[in-house]
Amino acid sequence: MKQFTFLFFVVIFLSCNTSQKQTILNDLYSLGDGENSLARMEYEFNRLKNPYSNQVPSDIHLKEFAFLQSLPNFKSSSLQWQERGPYNVGGRTRALALDILNEDRILAGGVSGGLWISEDGGLSFDKVTTNVMLHSITSIAQDTRLGFENVWYYGTGELSGNSADLPGHGIYKSIDSGLSWTLLSTTFNDSAQQISNFGDFKYVQDVKVNPINGHVIAATFAGIFLSIDMGATWNSVLEADASPNGFSYLNFGNQTSVDIDINGVYYACLSSEAVDKGIWRSEDGLTWTSITPSGFSNAYRRIELTVNPLNTDELLFIVDASTSPFLDKHELWKYEYISGNGSGTGGSWANRTANLPDGDCLGFYDFNFGYYQSQNSYDMVIQYHPTEPDLVFLGGTNLYRSTDAFQSASNYAWIGGYQCDAVNPSNYVWPNHHPDNHAVAFLPSNPNVMISAHDGGLSKTNNCKAATILWENLNNGYGTSQFYTVAIEQGEVDNAMIIGGLQDNGTWHTNNLNPLLPWRSTFYGDGAYCAIAENRDAYYVSWQGGKVFKFDIEDNGDINGLTRIDPVGGADYLFINPFILDPNESNTMYLTAGSYIWRNDSLDAIPLLNDEYNAISQGWERINQSTTITPLGSSNYISALNISKNNSDILYYGTINGVVYKLSGLLSGNIVKENIKKSNMPSGAYVSCIETNPFNENEIFVTYSNYEVKSIFHSIDGGLTWTNISGSLEENPDGSGAGPSINWFHLYQDDTDTFYLAGTTSGLFVCRTLDGENTIWEREAVDEIGNVPVTMITSRTFDKNIVVATHGAGIFSTKVIDVAINDLINKQDFFDVGFPYPNPSNGKISLEFNLLSSSKVSAKVFNLLGIQIEIIEQGLFTEGAHKLKWNTSNYAEGLYFVAISNGSQSVERKFLVKK
Repeated sequence: MKQFTFLFFVVIFLSCNTSQKQTILNDLYSLGDGENSLARMEYEFNRLKNPYSNQVPSDIHLKEFAFLQSLPNFKSSSLQWQERGPYNVGGRTRALALDILNEDRILAGGVSGGLWISEDGGLSFDKVTTNVMLHSITSIAQDTRLGFENVWYYGTGELSGNSADLPGHGIYKSIDSGLSWTLLSTTFNDSAQQISNFGDFKYVQDVKVNPINGHVIAATFAGIFLSIDMGATWNSVLEADASPNGFSYLNFGNQTSVDIDINGVYYACLSSEAVDKGIWRSEDGLTWTSITPSGFSNAYRRIELTVNPLNTDELLFIVDASTSPFLDKHELWKYEYISGNGSGTGGSWANRTANLPDGDCLGFYDFNFGYYQSQNSYDMVIQYHPTEPDLVFLGGTNLYRSTDAFQSASNYAWIGGYQCDAVNPSNYVWPNHHPDNHAVAFLPSNPNVMISAHDGGLSKTNNCKAATILWENLNNGYGTSQFYTVAIEQGEVDNAMIIGGLQDNGTWHTNNLNPLLPWRSTFYGDGAYCAIAENRDAYYVSWQGGKVFKFDIEDNGDINGLTRIDPVGGADYLFINPFILDPNESNTMYLTAGSYIWRNDSLDAIPLLNDEYNAISQGWERINQSTTITPLGSSNYISALNISKNNSDILYYGTINGVVYKLSGLLSGNIVKENIKKSNMPSGAYVSCIETNPFNENEIFVTYSNYEVKSIFHSIDGGLTWTNISGSLEENPDGSGAGPSINWFHLYQDDTDTFYLAGTTSGLFVCRTLDGENTIWEREAVDEIGNVPVTMITSRTFDKNIVVATHGAGIFSTKVIDVAINDLINKQDFFDVGFPYPNPSNGKISLEFNLLSSSKVSAKVFNLLGIQIEIIEQGLFTEGAHKLKWNTSNYAEGLYFVAISNGSQSVERKFLVKK
């Protein structure tokens, strides 16, 4: 019967038109399931909104950024952070350009990962924006005029499409070929209000430079702005909307784009919600003429365009012709300039919508990959080939190529993004490429070499005209990966094992300290919660919408087998849905599903049948006492849960509407539920994390991720009373103001050290001592992690290992150094050693040490295998401070140790060599 039902669905589906297909697919989606881009936005919106106004506060990220600059930086030699990668996984990338003076220079920007430059054609990348800057880069352009090629601009800010609203600071400018950047003060925050009553630069979608006169044009969610003096002043020339403020996951209007042909003629596109809606043409950037065709759709969102470089009178426009987030409807138009201002008979239009890709690819769950989709305008790019007049590349979720500029429906090829594998449907991503495409660039010396920017970072093909496109991964140190989760093995182990789930990039695994070594892909989708069982007997991985899988993974990342295991009957999963393993029995899992918690205490009995589709649901029971359904029948989804290692009989959990529960009797079977939320805790807010003291089940921490509420609470009596410990993380005592959103809280505690760690939308914060509402929080790892969002933190006390996941800069870790013992040893042995600088090394490196009496000192460098690389120094040193300097230019890339000894004590310090 199942086979007949599926066949019937396929027949009906294939007979539908594109819009009907999308409607059917959306009907199939549960909360957070599938490729429904709205699920991610809804998930993030609920986490960030003010629960009382039901809106994300206007300009909150900018206000948060400014507020947090006043907080002190934490300085402790106990925590020395190391970047862990993934070296080979990039994040969502919308800004891409090649330097016209040197095509080996690639400039690329992540929407939450900053700006990066490769000087060697993508073999390696270096970050050029500072860690304390906002990282939401959306567009980039070079001034290509002779003598001005050193001048660059990039725009910031993304209103919708990413994990959250990420407004920017405005437009940045570089006069040293992109090595350093300065914010144009005329675009900062709301400064554009000084020149018009309807614009700002918080969300810059396009920035372009006129190749004739160097004028800069910017397309923002507020309109089109032109600068004729290289950014010193701006003219608002086309109006979109007076106030593109206040994020909503259904806000897709007010979208704009611009382009300039090689003769300096401007084209601009504004959505149908704009005051100056439609398609416009200008020869000077100040005076504009609407050239929107009469047969154009009445409702449209984003429009992207491309000018034929071999005939600048020809343009193509791809249009998201819908205002509904539940409808995929696109149009494709060709325009040809004839005369005059280009309007009316001065231009001709041809509707090529019928020739858009409209294939089918079913089989992988309920996704259809074949037809052109843009995820509500988010994935849209169209580009002519530089030397082939009818060769056009069109990007949405997939990347397509047409050899006749879509004059016909038969001359296009599907060349990237998803792929259709009927034999193995889960092999649904094009090798070394990625869905959700945003930009392409061609090498001037060989325009058949094309670089593609997408949600997985960067890819390159050496022949974009080949019958079968072969891509290579270009994410070589392009550290923009966006993690939701991270896990390490717990217990009495000391290893480098990490597994983590990434936005739109699946789940990845490493077992190496060297950040220059590649990670291994474990699974696909949006990587969600994951866990490693004790002794690595099994790995547990999930992806968006609550699908959970059991894996057998070798330490090197090889996969021996897997099986889907989430319970039949589980429903209403969150987009990123929590589960935990019992800290005392990793054979037991607790999984949230809507208003209930499910338990499986026999995970080891589930066989690995390599079935990714049909869940083997044995061993599950729904803990009915856990329900958060109210007597009136309304449900309250469970968003966080935790168990203390000190007592597996008690489970704490919280909901998306702010309620916190205590579930006792898990082991005895006499389960009792208690609502432990108190009146001093916010109502209707999102419980983003629950942390328990592993040595004391009565000490609990609860965080709320919403803006403008008190965000961190602490109980030492099992939830009978709660104290707000947000302290200096709140701008105002009542929680209002510009305090950051709290994604995660973690308690690290061993026999000598205690750290309270808060992961926020603006980096990592730490305190050593709690003092209620007077608790002082300090910025941690400013130089390493910086201002990027921190999404999850985990640790292991056996080897003093702390691991931090970020949404834009990958993973970081540290081993807690026992400062007290080291200080005692140093005093006894009259020996104090600093840390190598700079780290990573730039070809030279130095190390300071201090002697309180004359001693013989040796300093040697070793690689990770323990092989001695170099003897830096051996000899007698006098009392006082000394500095060792040595050259690393001949070292291979990788992680090294310098061991410095005074005869009775030896100290090792790590440093990284990066070419």
